[in-house]
Amino acid sequence: MTNQHKGLLLVGLLVAWGGITAYQMFEDSDTTPENQASIDTTSSTLPTVRALSLDESFPNARQMVKFSQPRNIFSPIGSRRVVAKKIIPKRPPPSNSIVSRTPAPTKSSPSPEELAAQRARQELNKFRFLGYLTKGGESQAFLTNGQAIYIVKQGEMLEGQVQVNRIEPETIVLSAEVWEAGNQVQATIPLTPESSS
Repeated sequence: MTNQHKGLLLVGLLVAWGGITAYQMFEDSDTTPENQASIDTTSSTLPTVRALSLDESFPNARQMVKFSQPRNIFSPIGSRRVVAKKIIPKRPPPSNSIVSRTPAPTKSSPSPEELAAQRARQELNKFRFLGYLTKGGESQAFLTNGQAIYIVKQGEMLEGQVQVNRIEPETIVLSAEVWEAGNQVQATIPLTPESSS
């Protein structure tokens, strides 16, 4: 269907719609009270028309309608509407006595020495004990810190900060000096389970 055909069809439908609307308006204008009065009432087949009047005391129905709650017209017949009520918890009555509240003890922040010791322990715990080897009566341990693998003997220093204190078949004891506190921190590192088999 081309655009020209579509346009002609649209014009035809508009003309038909206009004609129907005009016919309905013409029909409505014929049934007005003035035209009804001119109807020949001499014919015996027509019923007699009486004038109707409303009682003045009768209330207007449109003004009397009050909608209290909307109804769901699609709900099954006989079903009741359940309205949830909000439950407000009751507060206990205020007591006349004044309750004294002691403030919670504040946690004191760690000292710089304690912070330095914590950092040193964390650095020592980064090491993993992979295994050991006894050669010529002397034990050597294999350690890693995630970046490098070290082969160390008892008493040696790692990275200039960590000292190997003791090498045993199941554990190794490392220590680091905490300069701020003036003491040493030790960590016992067990043999890594994956390498023990």
